[in-house]
Formats: sequence, structure tokens, C-alpha cells
Amino acid sequence: MTHTARNEVSTTRTGINIFIGEGAAPVISDTWGVGGWNIQFVRLDAGQSFALNHSAGAVHIKVVTGRLVNINRGAYAEDKVVRNTKVTEAEVVAGPDGAVFTIFTGTAQVPNKVTSMSQLAYSGPHANELSWITFEERYHDVIPFFDGLDCYLSPGFHLLDADGEEITYMFVWTAGKGVDLSTHNHGHDPAPTRPAFAEVHWVLQNGTGNGGMYETSKPGAPDRARTPLQQGDEHGPFFMWDKKTSRPILRENGAVEYPWHGWQGGTDTEAGQSYDVVAAFEITAPYAIIAP
Repeated sequence: MTHTARNEVSTTRTGINIFIGEGAAPVISDTWGVGGWNIQFVRLDAGQSFALNHSAGAVHIKVVTGRLVNINRGAYAEDKVVRNTKVTEAEVVAGPDGAVFTIFTGTAQVPNKVTSMSQLAYSGPHANELSWITFEERYHDVIPFFDGLDCYLSPGFHLLDADGEEITYMFVWTAGKGVDLSTHNHGHDPAPTRPAFAEVHWVLQNGTGNGGMYETSKPGAPDRARTPLQQGDEHGPFFMWDKKTSRPILRENGAVEYPWHGWQGGTDTEAGQSYDVVAAFEITAPYAIIAP
């Protein structure tokens, strides 16, 4: 018997709490829609299977914890390696540690390009809490870097375990053509409402086909190792991790250690805007197990 995960608007942070860890598995969330994509979250215990619905569109799966053994997929690809997440199997089966994962279903309403933020209105429970704001509105009081840039983000989804602790925070952001979303290393001090995390990105839209992650030696440096990602792709760790423990390496302040990195929006010769639309998965350090 499948159970539906309880959800509520978070009272301590922006976004929606999804109690994916509560109750007997299988547990599946309600469905949210954005930009023609349907989004659901699922938890399976060891050996459990979950039937996939391919009738609504192409199914992609982003694993958050554990492993889906019949498609041989864990939470992370190889270091900085890009992999596509499309699944054609009729079902997925959890490994011995169970699994938490996200299902992205690309319906016929997914546009070829996102040229206006009006194409990205959310639907689903508490959708009014998932309003888009500019990076400038969100971060101006902290850093003026984003002032005037055509980039947006919305509150997202806090997947919580049985004790109410965060497993991952997933939210979606957009970057217009040529937008650099800043060179950063997530080195800030963790806090109860901002835990240390081992980040992965999943792409709903690549506006020009050229947008992607980059790594560099320092902010403002001319060297940039680019890693483009296309629709349905995710990337492996850009953060540092211990090959013996399969866990992220932490700084002295408890934050996960990253090199300087960022996302660079692509460019093309076509007129008009075409946004990159990307889901960020901030998997908390206690739940981040790197086993490609």
C-alpha cells in the first residue's frame, strides 16, 4: 500500500516541507507542475519497487539517497561527469538501503524554449508559496553581484526524514542568456535553517544548449573549465569527498568543501531571451553518500 507524504508550508524557511520520511514506505508526495514538468518525490524501503507512469510523458529520475538497483543509479554520477536521467523501465527497485528520489515527467506542455518567466507558474499544493523573485531581490542586501541580471529563483521543497531533519532542499532557478550566477564555494557557516550540503543540479531547460557548470581557480580568474548540461542531465560532484568513506569533506566550520565554481548561462545568435531552468538539489551532508 502506497502512502501520501504529508506537506505543509515551512514556518522557519521559505518553501514547502514534505515529510517523506514519515510512515511506512512506499511513500509518494503530491504532484507539482512547473514549465510543463510534473514533479513528485518518492521513498522506498529496501527491496521495494515502484511502478512508473510513462503515459504522461518522458520520465526522468534524480536519486537523492540510496540506490535504484535495477537501473544502477545512486545519488551522484562520477566526479563532474554529466549523465542523463531518462528512465524507460516499467518500474524501479530500491537497493538494501532503500531510496529517496525525485520523478520529473516531461509532458507535452514542456516548451521548446522558456522565453518568459510567465511560462513557469507553479501548480500543486501551496503553489502560491512558490512565487518567482529575481536573484537581485533575494540577495541584494547580501551582495550586489546580481543587480540588474536576468535571473530568478523560487522557494522549493524541503524533504524531511522521520525526525523532521532535512534530507535535501530542492528548488528551481533560471538564468538568462550570458548570465553568470556568480563564482562561489558555499563556504558560509552552516546553521539549523541552512545546513551543509553536497550539491547537484538537474536541468529542466538549457536555453541555448551552451549553459552549464564551470570551475575556476578564483573569482574573476580567466580560467574556466566548462561543463554544459542538457535537458534531463545531472552532474557528478564538484565538491570534495573522501574516497574511503564516500562522504563529503567538511571545512573547519562544518561546510562542505568546494572549489570555486558557478553556472554560466550560454549565448547564441537568436533574438530574444531563452532561459536555463535548473533544479538545485542541496543534499545535506549526513545524507550525502557518493557511490557512483
